[in-house]
Amino acid sequence: MRASNPRLPSGTVPLSREKSVSKVWMFSHECAGLAQAGGLGEAVAGLSKTLATDSKLDVSVFLPSHGRHLDPRIRELYGLQDLSTFIAQGHRTGVNGLWYNYLAGMEKGSRNGVNYFLAKGLDSATIKWLDDPIIYDHDTTFEKMSLFARTLGTYTEYLISMGRIKELPDLIHAHDWHMVPAGVLVKQRIQERGVVVPLVFTVHLLSGVALPWHYASEDWCGIRDVSYPLRTGGKRVSTLKYSQLWRNACHNSLERFGCYAADYVTSVSHSYLTSAVRSYVGGVIRGKSGHIYNGCDWRYDDIKSTVFTEQKELTASSEPAKLVNRWDLRNFLLTRGIAGVFAGTVAENLEGSAPTSNSERMVEPFPTDGPLVLMTGRVSPQKGADLLLDAVPLVTKVVPTAKFLLFLLPLGDTIQMNAIEEDASAYPENVRIIFAKNRPLYMMSHIAADVYAMPSRSEPFGISALEAMATGNPVVGSNIGGIRETVLDIPSHGITGTGVLVPPDDRRALANSLISMLLLMVIDEQTNRGESDPLGLLQSIPVKPLANLVSKNPTLGSKIRENCRARVEHSFRWKDAGQMALERYARAQSMAHGAGGARKPSI
Repeated sequence: MRASNPRLPSGTVPLSREKSVSKVWMFSHECAGLAQAGGLGEAVAGLSKTLATDSKLDVSVFLPSHGRHLDPRIRELYGLQDLSTFIAQGHRTGVNGLWYNYLAGMEKGSRNGVNYFLAKGLDSATIKWLDDPIIYDHDTTFEKMSLFARTLGTYTEYLISMGRIKELPDLIHAHDWHMVPAGVLVKQRIQERGVVVPLVFTVHLLSGVALPWHYASEDWCGIRDVSYPLRTGGKRVSTLKYSQLWRNACHNSLERFGCYAADYVTSVSHSYLTSAVRSYVGGVIRGKSGHIYNGCDWRYDDIKSTVFTEQKELTASSEPAKLVNRWDLRNFLLTRGIAGVFAGTVAENLEGSAPTSNSERMVEPFPTDGPLVLMTGRVSPQKGADLLLDAVPLVTKVVPTAKFLLFLLPLGDTIQMNAIEEDASAYPENVRIIFAKNRPLYMMSHIAADVYAMPSRSEPFGISALEAMATGNPVVGSNIGGIRETVLDIPSHGITGTGVLVPPDDRRALANSLISMLLLMVIDEQTNRGESDPLGLLQSIPVKPLANLVSKNPTLGSKIRENCRARVEHSFRWKDAGQMALERYARAQSMAHGAGGARKPSI
């Protein structure tokens, strides 16, 4: 069926729908397994899977194709099929007054109980945007957002016109600011038929993006400038049009608009919700907001078994893999395992990242073994790789054999990549950087590392902290956002702790904590090896609460590794996130249907 976003006729018979949530439409710009550039993709994939498999919801994830439907491997893995009976076509009007035609379609597949819909282009102009393989690029991103919203709005009308009412969602969950236009547009289209569908908006990372109303409007993205019921305090309701809401209340902020339009607003940690999101968007989310933690399904025993088996095969060892210990694995990784690995080949880069200028450079192995600090993350000032490199000379002054291995995922910022490489080159004996996610080495590094560094300047949640703890790595991280909710500070929690929290942007505190944790793990390793006088290093530990704890228990490092794995297992599995999501969905239903909020049209 061809559709061009027609305005539905007034007086149409309302749709009859159940109010309980059983069918969820998730909108996201990325999703792990299909197209991913960071933690957002992991969050969407993990939450959708657990809601489908554990909670038995009918979950569909919608995202731009980013050209992934053209990959034969992905087509087979997800069973992608072209929805040949659906075509979205029409035009958008630019601020220059010119018409820009579009022609879009949809691919549908499924995996692990979740349905996946990829919006794709059907003509050259639309393919240029929706199928562009780079996930985040300034101009491309905004065009993708607009065409994605148009396609989903038309798809919603297509289902209604075909009488396939049962395929419409009971709830829409829009992830991050990229999905605000699509979330509001689809909610509008369904609500025009008299049906209340709650919209949940999750802020994963604030962007501060501001755009003129024209971008969101019916001329470009497709949102109609109709009346919007706004609760301004108590039971008093004022009625604005969406354009007035966008300009006057939200001051052109896409995220504020999403928070106003949503029935419920979530973020990925309580700290980030209260300190960042509420500060930015204001009191509009008071009474209609909560957090949904991310999760991690990494299983230490499974990863350990796989890594040890791969290492045995690489070394052609006849020794059973179960007898390989962590420090021998670390020795292999540092002195042999990373030899001959590309610093950042296009094939190894995270999906959607731009090619890098150093793609042919090989990683040199370390000349010797030593206690290992691991860091992973995007090439972004937010992640603080520069802070870690600034701490290297402070750490190696006390622990000369310390090694730093950084897996950094490039997003096309070659200037920043070159700056990081230049800084790292000053420490050829101690630092190696891989601008890629070479999965075998990535997993081996987690099993072999002694300490995980997370010197973020901001961190709404930080799934990487969970991945580190799930593999038994204590975290030295900034005392901000989600890190302070996932990592238990050892100086504060004693022998039940899982890492050390430091003030953000404090290189000296970061270095002292890394030194302390490295020496703590060295003492643990020496004790387990049966070496003499392992406590001789105590006086070199600068964080005194850690020194005191180690003096009483030289194998404290092993205890902390157990704490790390147990904390993830008990509190941060995706099943835990799924239960939190269900509670937020129930609250969104209540808000959408008038309980505690502005009255919305009823069925």
